[in-house]
Amino acid sequence: MNVGNLLLDGLEAMALGMLWVYCFLSIMIVCMKVMSKALAPISNFLEPAPPTPKKKKASGAKSGALSPEDRVRALAAIEAVKLYRAGK
Repeated sequence: MNVGNLLLDGLEAMALGMLWVYCFLSIMIVCMKVMSKALAPISNFLEPAPPTPKKKKASGAKSGALSPEDRVRALAAIEAVKLYRAGK
């Protein structure tokens, strides 16, 4: 056998293999979409939906206002940055 025939046989095998893989993946995608639509009604059967978190409002404060503890922490962080920048 000469090199030309070997190369043509290799290209033919490669093309045939790629065609089989493409067909297999296409069939798999179609099956997954069909199963997804068929099983949609029972998708939440085993796992209940997570509860929605409830928002807590501080009485008499704005929604973006800090609590007293958070305000102290923020002021302490600001002072620490000022001292660090001053080199102390």
